[in-house]
Amino acid sequence: MTVMETIQSEQLKQLKDIFMRFDMDSDGSLTQLELAALLRALGLKPTGDQLHILLADMDSNSNGLVEFDELVALILPDISEQVLVNQEQLMEVFQSFDCNGNGYITAAELAGSMAVIGNWF
Repeated sequence: MTVMETIQSEQLKQLKDIFMRFDMDSDGSLTQLELAALLRALGLKPTGDQLHILLADMDSNSNGLVEFDELVALILPDISEQVLVNQEQLMEVFQSFDCNGNGYITAAELAGSMAVIGNWF
């Protein structure tokens, strides 16, 4: 399993846990009210019109509910892209500390890099 597949698997598990917490009647779907509660828990405060539009956009089978797969289809691509960017940034930082490029950061490399960073501030 690749790093990205592992991350996506973990994200799916976390998303499923969140979904299940807000699926109050445990029917495998979110009503408009359950979706609103989930969004509020995430710190979002959509208006009734915004919520209606969001539900319509997410509801690919037009049953008036949001199933887990519909939520994943909307959210996971954005999450995966953010994770990929973060991984690239992390790799850049790692490589800046791994002076000899052997895939390890030795104490000497860390000390040297920290001395350089200390001079920047």
